[in-house]
Amino acid sequence: MRLLEIVIEKEAKEATETLLDSDEVIEKWISETVEGGYIVKVLTRDEHARELLASLEKRPHCRVIIHPVEGTLPKPDMPEKEEEAKIKIGKFIAISKEELYSDIDEPVKLSLNFILMIILSTFVAGIGILKDNVAIIIGAMVIAPFLGPNMSMAFGTTLGDWPVIKKSIITGIVGTLIALVISVLWGMLAGDVGYITMDPNIAYDDIVLALVCGFAGVISAISGQGSTLVGVMVAAALLPPLMRAGLLLGGTYYRDAFNSFLIFSTNIICLNIAGIITFYFAGIRPGRWWEKEKAKKKTRYAFLIWSLALVLIILTILLIRKFEPGMETVPGK
Repeated sequence: MRLLEIVIEKEAKEATETLLDSDEVIEKWISETVEGGYIVKVLTRDEHARELLASLEKRPHCRVIIHPVEGTLPKPDMPEKEEEAKIKIGKFIAISKEELYSDIDEPVKLSLNFILMIILSTFVAGIGILKDNVAIIIGAMVIAPFLGPNMSMAFGTTLGDWPVIKKSIITGIVGTLIALVISVLWGMLAGDVGYITMDPNIAYDDIVLALVCGFAGVISAISGQGSTLVGVMVAAALLPPLMRAGLLLGGTYYRDAFNSFLIFSTNIICLNIAGIITFYFAGIRPGRWWEKEKAKKKTRYAFLIWSLALVLIILTILLIRKFEPGMETVPGK
């Protein structure tokens, strides 16, 4: 459930009350402010909160504060028509885009904490790879903040919100460069790194895995189940291929480095494609009609660009299989 605290001006009181006079509202309370306005508190279910917020967004002179509700006593009655309702295929039960803004904004801030987490996770992943210790590598994937910028980019693309897209791109590039520079220097100083476990040659199932992880990550985000993102992050495995690429590049194992970086790039592309598709079909849209048209165009362009990038990955896989059929990875070439 959600508790919406709506601050409105005196003139908008009647219109707002009419909007909130529906079966979607479990209960509401109205109080007057010192300045002569009103505060309307509305208790509603998660799936209805999103619809109410979409309507309130179109009304001027209105501020909404969203509070999550752990529970109520007594338990609110469920309307009979809702008890009899069947699940509708193709409709997500999602938290509002306003809450998603808040959830997604924090992980993509280019802050000192973000940079420190990138550096620390890079060293943890590097040690795990050099020791061939899976447990250490998984630990690095859990703490690495790489999934946030990609999910934020897909979210901003669906809304046509350029500031969010720009912030996500900058944060993602900075994080990638930090990890890559550290791993390349590490590879140069570590001596022979040819003994580390190599990534297998990229295949079509890597694309399927990355797409599935992207879908799962966004669905967990819009349903408010943030804790499940840890498992998705582990499965997506963005950091280990990037670390292997840097270590192998620093150790002059260029072909193996290229293959690892190709896997990393595939994950980035597929996570964004899956994110755009899922956010779009979840009904994430701007509130105003003219913004919806702009967002739709940006979504199409972005989806086309990412799809073309995925086609290039597939063509690369075909070329690798054509010129190196059945060949094992040969270090240093």
